[in-house]
Amino acid sequence: MQATVAFLHTHVLVVVLFLLLFGAKAVLLLLNKHKALAKMRKQTRVLDIIFGTLILVTGGYLLFRYQGDLPAWLITKVVLVVAAIPLGIVGIKRENKALTVLALLLFLYLYGVAETKSLKMKPTAASSTTEATATPETDSAEMGDASLSESKEVQQTIVESMSEAQLANAQAIYTQLCQTCHGADGTKGLGGATNLQASNLSQSKRVNVIAEGWGLMPAFGSQLTDEEVEALAAYTMTLKK
Repeated sequence: MQATVAFLHTHVLVVVLFLLLFGAKAVLLLLNKHKALAKMRKQTRVLDIIFGTLILVTGGYLLFRYQGDLPAWLITKVVLVVAAIPLGIVGIKRENKALTVLALLLFLYLYGVAETKSLKMKPTAASSTTEATATPETDSAEMGDASLSESKEVQQTIVESMSEAQLANAQAIYTQLCQTCHGADGTKGLGGATNLQASNLSQSKRVNVIAEGWGLMPAFGSQLTDEEVEALAAYTMTLKK
């Protein structure tokens, strides 16, 4: 878990730095600041190689660690990233505005795809409740109206059924294992982690996801007891709004 989170943080940081550097060069090229561009290229040549390599290495690791079937948007994203990085480098190197703009548009599109988990950059109801910490889309379909019926009354019943010790222990486990990606209130969404305040997954489905993992979320079934998994799933239900 810690290794995956470390790689995820590194990947996000390197991508942002690469895009900022590439964006600055693209602006210089479009403004015909050729001397300034040549100077910047010379000063950042090593950084370009390092950033490009780290993006591929960290992205490859996260892809390898992904649990479950790879969704179409993720496969497409990987293919386009592999194409966009060299395209952008060649465009800047040859001072080709068309290639550079094309690469920039690709990067912006890929950012939108990563944020929405949709090739149309329009998050669907399924993706908002299934990616990274939820079950596959088929599970969402299987839930039907049952999951939506877990209203505040049901959540209150879940909380009341837990003792103070169980609730405190579940919260401690959440802080240790889940908070980095989901945030204290469940809305952080690091690496596509599901917004737990908006998720409609039933408690039983959450138990399954926690135990077996999904997406970049590792399986905790061997790390936690059955009782702890149940309590943790119940605690995440209390975050739902």
